[in-house]
Amino acid sequence: MAKFQTVKGMRDFLPEDAILRDKAFTIIKNVFERFGFSPAITPSLEYYEVFANKFSIGQENLKNIYSFDDKSGRKLALRFDQTVPLARLIACNPQLPKPFKRYEISRVWRYEEIKRGRYREFWQCDIDTIGTKSMAADAEIIACALQALIELGFNDIKIKINNRKILNDIIEVENKNDVLRVIDKLDKIGESNVKKELQKLNIDKKQIQKIFDVISIKGNEKVLAKLESIVKTDEGKNGLNELKEVIEILKCYFDEKYFEIDLSLARGLDYYTSTIFEIVSGDKSIGSIAGGGRYDKMISKFAESKEDIPAVGIALGIERIIELIKLKNDKKKTVTQIFVASVSDENKKDVIKIAKDLRQKGFKVETDISGRKLSKQLEYANSLSIPFCLIVGSEEVKKGVYKLKDMGKGKEIDCSLDEIVNVLKDRIF
Repeated sequence: MAKFQTVKGMRDFLPEDAILRDKAFTIIKNVFERFGFSPAITPSLEYYEVFANKFSIGQENLKNIYSFDDKSGRKLALRFDQTVPLARLIACNPQLPKPFKRYEISRVWRYEEIKRGRYREFWQCDIDTIGTKSMAADAEIIACALQALIELGFNDIKIKINNRKILNDIIEVENKNDVLRVIDKLDKIGESNVKKELQKLNIDKKQIQKIFDVISIKGNEKVLAKLESIVKTDEGKNGLNELKEVIEILKCYFDEKYFEIDLSLARGLDYYTSTIFEIVSGDKSIGSIAGGGRYDKMISKFAESKEDIPAVGIALGIERIIELIKLKNDKKKTVTQIFVASVSDENKKDVIKIAKDLRQKGFKVETDISGRKLSKQLEYANSLSIPFCLIVGSEEVKKGVYKLKDMGKGKEIDCSLDEIVNVLKDRIF
């Protein structure tokens, strides 16, 4: 065992991983901004009480918070998610125009079990819309996340949608939040284990069977028809109308094959109040890759206001997304596009001038800084899969004609610097 290692659940990223992650972040950010979301960044550290309160992440999740006392004795916590800090940010800035649409791509920390696609330090890519009750905001959030995943190369994905108000209607027990947290484990531990855990919560078998009779229904039209006949409270009817509206608006964005109503979807966090959703991959071993919902009552608690501030958002679990991307793509070992190689020491200054010229034209260029022979320079470029090498010698400088080698195909062409720029632009950009 090495003397110094990363902290358990946290990782170093070598270039081939960092490049892939950066590419994914760039694609996601681009989609977020095309949908009109602007960046806003919250601190890595918050006061512990921001998370440890009854209207935040819930008592069940407190054991997973990284917390400590600072040198002045103040209790602090590493960011557990990006939703709660956003609620605090909005409460501290009531002057912001509404709706306020923001995204954040940052690290969060959770002391949880480590397994495939799950670490203790990880990135989340969040989008949220604050200040509107319209279901158009919910549908837009879902559509934006789905578009980002499609542009990342995912086709075998599906959005599962539900509404907490409907679940509150169906589940007729006092400890509803505890029951919802157990139901949310259905995909992870299976029906029989969920039923056992519900019994431990003193839910009788008849009530458990009634719950499963409803949450097991599949097919959007069948689900809606069943709900029409069983929801009876005003809250439940309101939730059903919201669900119908979200579905109808989503049809304007995507084919219905991408989404389904799933009454077993509960989402484990207590702060959700209405629409809830998850995006799952066809790879069942990886679980959900995005999730979120509407949380209309959280922000007002931070603001100590009697008036609720409506909000809806989703978080993309980038770690699980990256795991799936790795299965589909070759890893890039470097961002370098062109290696400018020198035939001898006499050409070092020429190499620097040519590299400078190519960089100014927008290319990512590397040169030899170790005094290696030409053969070793080419070996180095090949080891990193740099796509092109430009070979610079005294004769080439004199004639103004250089050898450009396509490292993948093993072919060389002779061309001037102006011609090289045109050739490379066609091949790289």
